Amino acid sequence: MLEWKYGTLPTSWELSTIGDYSNTITDYVANGSFASLAQNVQYKEEPDVAVLIRLVDYNNNFKGDFVYIDEHAYEFLSKSKLYGGEIIISNVGANVGTVFRCPTLTLKMSLAPNSIMLRTKGIDDFYYYWFKSPVGQHAIASIVTGSAQPKFNKTTFKKIVVPVPPIETQRKIALCLKTIDEKIECNKSINDNLAA
Repeated sequence: MLEWKYGTLPTSWELSTIGDYSNTITDYVANGSFASLAQNVQYKEEPDVAVLIRLVDYNNNFKGDFVYIDEHAYEFLSKSKLYGGEIIISNVGANVGTVFRCPTLTLKMSLAPNSIMLRTKGIDDFYYYWFKSPVGQHAIASIVTGSAQPKFNKTTFKKIVVPVPPIETQRKIALCLKTIDEKIECNKSINDNLAA
């Protein structure tokens, strides 16, 4: 068995920092200085080429009042483009540590400020559920600083140690949890329809 601070893992599993086990960990400010961002990115209320994906959009089930950006801004934000399915974690504010998946919209998408995005070298669904779990949330909470404005940065985030099960195990665990999630969502939808 493999010992780590959160308990015992099977011997076929490994441990790694999320930085070493990710293909991409990025955020809005990876695209340039605050001055260059302010100069090249203007937020718009009217629909345009792309949408900035924010925590508030997740809280609204991605149903409206988006913030839009034009083609120039979208291309300028090349290091934080989103395509759907990426893991997004809020890293600033009262809801720091909120984990959600990027939706798949008909418009182009880019990551808004105050969140980080990651794509792992494994099964992203597994790490989505891991970061949402009590252990994953504890790992995130352990790197949060500040009381008035809680936050963490992507450099510190990359140092979080995560379990690395064999890929097939990751896939099976993720599928099991996703099936439960879909059943919960289906039941919620039925209840909402009955209530209406």
